[in-house]
Amino acid sequence: MLHKGMILIVLGFFSFALPALAETTLPPQLTVTGEAVLQVPADQATLRVGVETDAETAEAALATSSKTLQKVEQALRKSGLEKGEYSTSNFQVRPRWSQRPRNAEANWRPQIVGYTVSNSFDVKTKKLEKLGALIEAATKAGANALGQIGFGLADPRKYRADAIEAATANALADAAALAKAAGVTLDGILTLNLDHASVPTLRPMAATMSMRTMDAEAAPPIVAPDDIEVRASVSVVYRIKGSAGPK
Repeated sequence: MLHKGMILIVLGFFSFALPALAETTLPPQLTVTGEAVLQVPADQATLRVGVETDAETAEAALATSSKTLQKVEQALRKSGLEKGEYSTSNFQVRPRWSQRPRNAEANWRPQIVGYTVSNSFDVKTKKLEKLGALIEAATKAGANALGQIGFGLADPRKYRADAIEAATANALADAAALAKAAGVTLDGILTLNLDHASVPTLRPMAATMSMRTMDAEAAPPIVAPDDIEVRASVSVVYRIKGSAGPK
């Protein structure tokens, strides 16, 4: 009985070992990565132009804010913006509280001393050449709050595709050069992968511009956007023929 058990164990071992002999060897391969960074001029800008109004009552603050915002809207329209290029946003009514005095009595409690109303327009436009004039006109009309200006691309998908195309071309060129240097022949693509492709949706300026009262003779502020970086990376795996090595 003992000998039979030993024979069964040996046979079982060979039955599991045999499939390993059928493993196939992968063909020789060459792997390259192509990258591309495109510098694309921004063609769209976003900014927030707002009005902040203080008054003793909420009704008074609302009335003044609405009147001033209407003037700002008229100024934006006269400067070249169309209705679809801006929309109202960030409407808030906040109470203003009294500050705790020094040596306040134990039963001191803050009191509402007034109200602040904030209201603004969010602007999105392709008219970059008009930004300085827009800011100037809005300020003179009574706007006293300017949000951070951002720049981007109106059609990011187009430039993303351009970056992918450039990255792929770089990868193919590198593969051809590498194969030539190694003395092998490219024999078809096994895999082609998009590793990364990005287009920033918004690139803010370095600092938020504060609004101020402008003189009639003051020149409009200069707003010059930077280029937008569009990036892509691809990897390509080729089947190769021949023996690698110097010629």
